[in-house]
Amino acid sequence: SWMSRNPGHPVIPPRSSEKLDAAQRAVRKVAAEQRRVKQEAVSRAVAELLEEQDTRINEIAKAHCILPEKVRLLITGETHYRNRREESLANALVRIKARQVNADRPHGQKFQLKELQEMVANDPEMQNLDEETKQKYLGELKESRGHKAKGVRSTNTAASRDVQATLKNIYEELQALAYRTGIYACLFVTHGHVYDTHAATWFGTDNIMDFWEDRMNLSPDYIIKQLELWACNEEKSYDIVNCYLDIDACDSLENMQKQAKSGLDSGFSKSFIKYKFGIDYEGWPDGIPFSSPYKIQTIDEIRRLRDVIRENTFQWVKMTPSQHQEYRKQVDARRKANETVGVPRQGRSDKGKKRK
Repeated sequence: SWMSRNPGHPVIPPRSSEKLDAAQRAVRKVAAEQRRVKQEAVSRAVAELLEEQDTRINEIAKAHCILPEKVRLLITGETHYRNRREESLANALVRIKARQVNADRPHGQKFQLKELQEMVANDPEMQNLDEETKQKYLGELKESRGHKAKGVRSTNTAASRDVQATLKNIYEELQALAYRTGIYACLFVTHGHVYDTHAATWFGTDNIMDFWEDRMNLSPDYIIKQLELWACNEEKSYDIVNCYLDIDACDSLENMQKQAKSGLDSGFSKSFIKYKFGIDYEGWPDGIPFSSPYKIQTIDEIRRLRDVIRENTFQWVKMTPSQHQEYRKQVDARRKANETVGVPRQGRSDKGKKRK
């Protein structure tokens, strides 16, 4: 799952279902029947409204010589976007009060927002807080919001539902924006691992997808299939490694790879760097073999390497001329003794055969 592949991230806990006794089941059955009756009444009223609306839409379309679908699009094209508000002390206090009074209450019987706000207003201890406590509560609220916004889903099912719900809102926003402003927008979405359950999909406003077929000679289905293959491929490029490292040392490492490409083709070894450039390193994390970043396969290893470099625990050290010369003499002596130093170079496929 996405959670197991990101052990360092906070996890959004799944909602647990509680077992109900006979009395609770009876109460919920009565409540469900009441909701059903109410929903049927609402449905009938909405059906009558829609019938009247259809009649009115057809009248407007006929009067202005346009299609009824055009009128419906103009009516339903709206946005639900709201600016995000900063953390407030009132919300922080409501959150603390909810944790105090709702912790032991079963699902369906927890206090609602209005009741919690009244409890906070009637609690004298929460009305006379010092500045340090206020900042503490605000910090906890901010951390909780970040946890909910960026925490990983604990199961593939929860992740799939999150993807579906979020993409639905994005589609509606883009479609409404296209109606209001006339923009063209397209979106390709795929999962990042073969074990993820949400399907790859694409979306476009108006006839934007004709662009890919007319100009690029590629169908949207072909593009999304190729994107899915690329995203689920186990071989990750150096750019992905570089974005996780996020350190200046990546530049020097990349330059060193370019300068010594012929030598690094047979293996990125410590002995080669010391012999060729006179550069050593200190503080490489234990348990991670020193190798090319291309060969670092897990995100945990990349993060460990990033952390030690940020903390200046890992550093590149320039050897003195005498140290470099002494090391080269030792390596040359070992090679003369037919000892393998570093990663051996792969032999030619036609070794031992006579050439024409």
